[in-house]
Amino acid sequence: MPTNALDETVDTIGREIGLDQQEVAERMAFLDLRPDDLALLRELHGLAVEDTDTFSDDFYEHILGFPQLRQLVKDDGTVQRLKHSQAAYFRSLTSGDYDDAYIRDRLRVGLVHQRIGLEPKWYIGAYRKYVAGMFDLLWKQFHAEPERFRAMFNSVLKVVCLDMGLALDTYAHADRRSVVQHQNYLEQVIGGMPAGLIVTDASGRIRSMNATMRDMLGIPDDALEANPWLESLLPSPELAERMATALASGAPQDGIVVTVDGHADGVRYFEFNIRRTRQADEKILLLIGHDVTFKRQARLRLQESEEFFRLTFSQAAVGIALLSREGRFVRVNRKLTQIVGFTEIELLQRFLYQITYQSNLLEDRALFRQLIDGEIRDFQRETRFISKRGNPVWVTVSASAMREAVSGQLRLIIAVEDISRRKEAEEALLRMANHDALTGLPNRILLQDRLAHAISQAQRSGRLVGVMFVDLDRFKHVNDSLGHEAGDQMIIEIARRLSHSLRESDTVARQGGDEFVVVLPDLASSGDAALVAQKVLSELFQPLMLAGNELFPTGSIGIALYPRDGQDPTALLKAADTAMYRSKANGGNHFHFYTEDMGMRAEEHLHVEARLQRALQREELRLYYQPQVDIASGRIVGLEALLRWEVDGVEVLPAADFIPLAEETGLIVPIGEWVLATAMRQLAEFARMGLAPLRMSVNVSARQFHQQDIAAQVEQLLEASGCDPNALTLEITETLLMESPGTAAEAMVRLSNMGIQLAIDDFCTGYSSLANLKRFPIHGLKIDRSFVADIPGDSDAAAIVHAVIALAGSLQLDVVAVGVESAEQQAFLEAHGCRHLQGYRFGKPAPAAEIERRLRGGYVDAST
Repeated sequence: MPTNALDETVDTIGREIGLDQQEVAERMAFLDLRPDDLALLRELHGLAVEDTDTFSDDFYEHILGFPQLRQLVKDDGTVQRLKHSQAAYFRSLTSGDYDDAYIRDRLRVGLVHQRIGLEPKWYIGAYRKYVAGMFDLLWKQFHAEPERFRAMFNSVLKVVCLDMGLALDTYAHADRRSVVQHQNYLEQVIGGMPAGLIVTDASGRIRSMNATMRDMLGIPDDALEANPWLESLLPSPELAERMATALASGAPQDGIVVTVDGHADGVRYFEFNIRRTRQADEKILLLIGHDVTFKRQARLRLQESEEFFRLTFSQAAVGIALLSREGRFVRVNRKLTQIVGFTEIELLQRFLYQITYQSNLLEDRALFRQLIDGEIRDFQRETRFISKRGNPVWVTVSASAMREAVSGQLRLIIAVEDISRRKEAEEALLRMANHDALTGLPNRILLQDRLAHAISQAQRSGRLVGVMFVDLDRFKHVNDSLGHEAGDQMIIEIARRLSHSLRESDTVARQGGDEFVVVLPDLASSGDAALVAQKVLSELFQPLMLAGNELFPTGSIGIALYPRDGQDPTALLKAADTAMYRSKANGGNHFHFYTEDMGMRAEEHLHVEARLQRALQREELRLYYQPQVDIASGRIVGLEALLRWEVDGVEVLPAADFIPLAEETGLIVPIGEWVLATAMRQLAEFARMGLAPLRMSVNVSARQFHQQDIAAQVEQLLEASGCDPNALTLEITETLLMESPGTAAEAMVRLSNMGIQLAIDDFCTGYSSLANLKRFPIHGLKIDRSFVADIPGDSDAAAIVHAVIALAGSLQLDVVAVGVESAEQQAFLEAHGCRHLQGYRFGKPAPAAEIERRLRGGYVDAST
């Protein structure tokens, strides 16, 4: 034992036996150990110093002569250490100084001897040997002085008795502490046993019961104070009988199950083993018990589980099978037979691979091999089986491995779920995701995939890929005039015609609206693409009956080729789209191949568009005004507001170049609003200057009608500018009347009710019927410059101009001829009754300040 631990135990024992200074003093007083004795002992100490080592040698020679004591000493080295220690002890015994340190040392000696197993009889004998040795030593010194000898020996005897009492008290108390510790340890062991323990006497009364048993039986501690009969707590005839057998024969009695009803947790089951033993001269019984309720319930649950498994296996909503290591069916349930169509007997005669779809077999076998080899614990996979009828059946297979408890053989368990309907739904969803809902054609997503695949093949083969962008001409007119249902029917028919005119390897997809894209893989030359495009146009231009109307559809086609016009789907589609717009610009019903200049023009358009978006913010837009002259008076009676784009007085682009781009991008809406507001403010300003009354003509785009409440906007501008509505003319195109007749009519009526006049610009260049002149509140017509330029020399142009002037007169509409540049043109128009003319003959468009100067002059010299 470590020194610190030994000292702690010595201190504890000293406190437990009450060995304080008072107790030591009382012991010394009882032994009559007085100060004169201490003086005699100190005197003796000086006389005996020289003989101490000899005395110690004789002492150990004596005690080691006994085998029982010799076996406590390990070796000669230990003997020498003990002799040295003993000599020191002898010296301290006669020192005459018996303080706390001495007392603690005596306790330590007693504790050490108790620890090494030195019995008290040897302890007492050792003290006798010491006293006898001291007697001889004192007699040798003081035999001539009997009184002094007696007093000296008496002092030695007193201190030896004090020392022996301390050592023996320590020894005895340490023994008692060991007994208590062992008892506590045993009680802890018994109390902590996982099994219950009951000790009964021969009559069956309970001597003791550990905590585990009390907890198992639910018995309170005070119920055992009177040592009740065991039968009163565990009434069991079999237990009583087996206890009697064990008591009589001493033979162990095992596996006795006792049922306890009325327990707090319900019925409980306890299993007891009985052993007979003896305590003193009395026979006692030890009953070691275990709560086996869980075990019995587990066995019952196992039986229930087996039955549940049998029913579940048979009635499961998924197919279940037990396979051998080789994949042979060992057991199958009814659902699996329903999935694959084979009977149970037919499956038990087959292997799994015999009903696996051929294209899935290799991967399935690889997974099962990994499962058998222990590389994976389980797997789940979608695969296909072959039904008895020979058709594939989509299933989800969940597989795992197990070993049979008895045979140790490896078995494979598979659960099979029929997912055929889900697969059909997935295919339907995939088709919906990749195909156009109206036509059933591939949509943009699938088109990209097909085009990418065609490009990949062309890279390997060195062939061409053609991409055709097809846009129907004037499809909006069909929707607006015949309705969207008729428009859908037309799209469906066009899709059918496109598909009919192509090869099986070609792809036709609906891009959206009336736009289609055709992918032509594996082309030898651009001529092949041209032949297909011509065939498509011919196929489209077949009569089509819609809502009782016979139509002849046409389309505009743009063609791009891989690798010449692009290296990826995005570039090719963009190139084909650009080429299509060239066809559309040339009147439609034609095809164009993409050329590099188209791309440059497209890039230029992007650049112009970006600059045009900033033009309004930077105030780069200007309004010029071109006079309209009354022939009879020679006066300027009207102005047409014309848009110009200038930076530092230099024109950026002609209006003919940037206005179509503004129309296409939608910028025409904010630009048109600015033009209208600026023109109206200028008209109001001319009126405030006191100039002669004027009519201001402003062009309004179709987009302004479509995207804005034009009537409400004009009403607000009239109020803000102070412009006279009766002096304002809004010029619209014939196309507007055709594209949105309903919306246009409503807005035009509201504008007319405000006093604003409406005129058709570039009359006879569009597609409006003469009925529109009566249907809409039109106040005037403008003869396009393309007709005026050819009069009077071109008879057809002259006839058209004459007819328009006559029509306007009959309908009481104002008419203005635009683009008048010569005296001959003026004379012709004047002769046929056209009163208002506009053109370079009467002045070029000019800024407002120049127009003001002319207006103050009042006349225009028409002869120059």
